[in-house]
Amino acid sequence: MESSGPRALLDSGGSLLSARIQRVLRDILPRFRHRFPALGDELLVTEVLEEAGRRIAEHERGGGQVENLDAYAWVTVLNVARSRLRRSSMRLARATLGSDEGQAILGTLRSSRGTPEQIEADILLKEVFAQLTPEEQWLCNRKQLGCSSREIAGERGTSVARVNILFYRIKRKIRASLCGSSADAAVSRNAQPSKTRTA
Repeated sequence: MESSGPRALLDSGGSLLSARIQRVLRDILPRFRHRFPALGDELLVTEVLEEAGRRIAEHERGGGQVENLDAYAWVTVLNVARSRLRRSSMRLARATLGSDEGQAILGTLRSSRGTPEQIEADILLKEVFAQLTPEEQWLCNRKQLGCSSREIAGERGTSVARVNILFYRIKRKIRASLCGSSADAAVSRNAQPSKTRTA
């Protein structure tokens, strides 16, 4: 038997969200479960709804009461859920196979660990990463963990636009570094020692 959903949704301070926001989020719940069957864990569902409720409450504190709360809440819930699904732990949970299926697939795979290509790629990645500033390295790590720009901006106390601009610059820096490494490698491969003739 399916649970009726969370009994009470709390804000970040542990107080109840407004009855109006709680009602809208409870009404969304069946539609949400249908849209995101992978988020079946009750605790995770509650966390998504609470995060959406906090975002709605914060928006209303800054700009007044939302007129079409049902639609606004649905979009907010979708954004929070998608953010959760992008996190590496959720990707792992969705991609995890049962024991028998996993063993069958693993038995057919070639190992890529320890190959010359993999070692070279690891070294190149470390060299590129070392060229980034500590802030850029931190941002890359957060993005790799599946954090959204909004979540990162909240952690850093900055704007989403600043996070996006910084990430864009990092990607350009990495591309330039990789293009330089590829060009250097091509030059050294094509360079032949000149043979001088002695008379």
